[in-house]
Amino acid sequence: MHFYNNNIISDRVFGNSFISKLSFTLLGVILLTASAKISIPFYPVPMTLQTFVIYFMAASGGMIGFSSAFLYVILGLAGLPLFAAGGGVGYIASPTFGFLYGMVLASLFISYAAKHFFKNSFFKILASVLIGALIIFVCGVLHLSIFTGISKAITLGFMPFIFSETLKIALAVFVTYALLKKTKQKTKP
Repeated sequence: MHFYNNNIISDRVFGNSFISKLSFTLLGVILLTASAKISIPFYPVPMTLQTFVIYFMAASGGMIGFSSAFLYVILGLAGLPLFAAGGGVGYIASPTFGFLYGMVLASLFISYAAKHFFKNSFFKILASVLIGALIIFVCGVLHLSIFTGISKAITLGFMPFIFSETLKIALAVFVTYALLKKTKQKTKP
């Protein structure tokens, strides 16, 4: 399927089989669920490892990362308790829902950038993930501002996460770049 043909890492690591790509998509949903459940309780937005998982999956797996994020949100809204505070369609009215749809949009952007722009460049990977992080926090803070006002949304939904998000971005970029280099070395004659 052309939808999944995206970048050097996903094509070489995941192969071309629909079953293997579906398996990795479901593994991504499991990773997102697990990363949502391991959290530091801040109010109203808990600190989780989900954004790291999004950055890494989308940058290294391309559209598989996007598919995982999209399926994760759909299954959570369908009622499966996948999110940090459960699941169900009522989650749309949650102050933190903007971060979830922000993760889907960010994974789409990073996946697209992985296909078209990475070309083994550490700085392009970094730029793509930074823009992805910006997408997540803009969506999250704007959605949260409906409940708290913009000033308080920035204070509660962005400021406490600057340091931890910087670490998650750095880790995702370094691991993706290392994986890219490793897969490229394996393909040299």
